[in-house]
Amino acid sequence: MIKQRVLDGAAVEGDEVGVGDDAAVLRFDAKHIVLTADAMVDGVHFLSSSMSWYDIGWKCIVSNQSDIAAMGAIPQHAVLTLAIPATTRVGDLDEVMSGVIDALDRYGGRLVGGDTVSSDVIMLSVSLTGRLSEVGQVLTRTAARPSQLIAVTGAMGASAGGLAVLNQRLTSGGQSTVSDDEQHLLDAHFRPSPRVDLVPALVGSGIECAMDVSDGLLIDLERICVASEVDAVINADRVPVAAELLNVVPHRARELALTGGEDYEILYIGDADAIAQVNAAQPDFRSGDYGVIGEIVGKKNAQSEVTVLDQTGRRIEFGSKGWDHFAR
Repeated sequence: MIKQRVLDGAAVEGDEVGVGDDAAVLRFDAKHIVLTADAMVDGVHFLSSSMSWYDIGWKCIVSNQSDIAAMGAIPQHAVLTLAIPATTRVGDLDEVMSGVIDALDRYGGRLVGGDTVSSDVIMLSVSLTGRLSEVGQVLTRTAARPSQLIAVTGAMGASAGGLAVLNQRLTSGGQSTVSDDEQHLLDAHFRPSPRVDLVPALVGSGIECAMDVSDGLLIDLERICVASEVDAVINADRVPVAAELLNVVPHRARELALTGGEDYEILYIGDADAIAQVNAAQPDFRSGDYGVIGEIVGKKNAQSEVTVLDQTGRRIEFGSKGWDHFAR
């Protein structure tokens, strides 16, 4: 509905990107500015009772940096709106700002302004600008084509595994000892890392279609398919799964890797040579076709579809494709 109200993005110029992608790309004179916004609400995106103020600040910035990276851009300037209770302690406010500033220092961007308001519910809203890594080269959701390969920049499911560990600890009263693997998953959930480091490789390799995995691999790939008017086929056994996830919840690891959100890896579409170039840019690169999880195929029906196959070629169904704010 929102996209339709703004004319399906037609309000922007032909070489710009409007509503419907990870971020907008707008032209100012001869250059473009990439612009995104994201909000985190207590009780929806996080639980303030089980998450530090530092981690809240970190995560609200990282989610925006990931959107900027998914467009082939480098973060530049951020504005932050803090909606917090009037009873918030100064020390807590200082902690959230430490998380914000540290994330910007590590992955790019500067805080240049914002607003602070009183609210019964904690909410952080960030708007972030970025500059394209290469002038005129934008990564979008609309550029996937049949016969291209589908790839991800890293292992999936660690953040969802961290949420599972957190929920288990809350249920048990938090008395159990946390193993090294569980701590790794918790860290992935509370302090994720956006793949800003791979932006030059993605753009330089000629990749044109990408988005970040924030709501879940399946639901985010479906969004690419809808935008590009194609279908996709995924081989479940080829999806890289976080090793710690396999150790902690082996019976759910594959499902969490496919449907869990907030990994902030980049899901991208391209040919084998381009994917090899992106792999080569990673310090933990493994030989072979690491990261290739499936293929884009022609659209068969009116609605775009993502098909998941097991090792025998049989179709796999999951109860959920990922996080949807408005799903009943």
